[in-house]
Amino acid sequence: MSRERLDNRLYCIYGAAIALRLAIFSVPSVADALMNRVELSTPVTSYKRLTEGVFMFENSIPPYAGGLFHQAPLLLGLVSFFSNVPYSIPILYTAMDVAVAHCLQRITSLKQSRFTLQRLTVEAAASALHPAVTAALYLFNPLTILSCLSRSSILFTNLTIVIALLSAISNRPVSAMLSIALASYLSFYPIMLLPPLILFRTGRASMIASVATFTATLLSLLTISYLLVGSWDFIQATYGVILFLSDLTPTLGMFWYFFIEIFDQFRSFFMVVFQLHVFIFAAPLCIKFRQQPIFVATILTGIMAVFKSYPAAGDAALYLALIPIHDELFKYFRYGFLVANIFLYSSILAPIFWHLWLYAGSGNANFFYAITLVYNLGHIILLIDVIYACLRREFDINHPQAEGKVVVQK
Repeated sequence: MSRERLDNRLYCIYGAAIALRLAIFSVPSVADALMNRVELSTPVTSYKRLTEGVFMFENSIPPYAGGLFHQAPLLLGLVSFFSNVPYSIPILYTAMDVAVAHCLQRITSLKQSRFTLQRLTVEAAASALHPAVTAALYLFNPLTILSCLSRSSILFTNLTIVIALLSAISNRPVSAMLSIALASYLSFYPIMLLPPLILFRTGRASMIASVATFTATLLSLLTISYLLVGSWDFIQATYGVILFLSDLTPTLGMFWYFFIEIFDQFRSFFMVVFQLHVFIFAAPLCIKFRQQPIFVATILTGIMAVFKSYPAAGDAALYLALIPIHDELFKYFRYGFLVANIFLYSSILAPIFWHLWLYAGSGNANFFYAITLVYNLGHIILLIDVIYACLRREFDINHPQAEGKVVVQK
């Protein structure tokens, strides 16, 4: 396909995505309703809370004093600037979504051109997924569209993560470290993506330099934040809330209900267990798949989408958008139909159970928590399937005689 035809296809995809988002943004009642949905906004990503923090910041009131605002200080300055310009916020969020899609398209293109994959017999007739398709799958994913319309600040984190991946695969280590430091500053959990990004580097000196760049950038961001708000209160109000779950607002995650029910004397122990469980996967994945850092980053984004303390649909949108980059694994997936049905089932029932609990009064918290468990089960099954596909493909490469056959371990 010619470069001109490729550009035209991308322009059509981006144009349609922009038009769709701006058209829905033009209906304030819909955008405002989505902004209040717990599936889309969490205490640490809510645009409503962000605007309240901006109001306090602009009126010289400490934004972190009331225990309501839990987002990074630099977002205060950014949103404060754009909120004073009419229609700038919808344009900003739409532009970020398109930027994420463009980065995903570039990552796919670079992976296909720079990382030559050994083709198996079952893949001989299949062509690689077109990079434009990766962008389209992200832009027209309902979870992506809803996250954009809800103006969740998770988009800032997702954008910095994909920029970090694009920089790493483009052999720009400084840009990768700057981006992942900014992502970690915004949401804390992206710090677990540092090891796979370091795997792109060869040599001990290069790895140490990458870690030093990441650390210096993160400390600089924290210092700038201190100068912006005039105190260190933001550390407890942002990262402290993420780590210790002081705000028990319901989310799609598994933390909130458990820690509502747990006895206080056991809270510290289970908090350590839950948070350790999020990070413990990084080391074994990096060891096992050290030759595939992009794949490790993809799996870790999926783990974040399930096991972080305040997950939302935007976390899942990024993870689901990274999977098509590894299109060589599609033939090995086993549970695609099951996972699709679980996502459809939970997406329909989650708003219904929320309404039954809080508005109709004919249900309780168990209704909503149960469907969030189903939703997370779908993600876990998908994670298992993706890892199995990678391992099985690797096995078939090393054992050509076993290709297409069932392998039984004895």
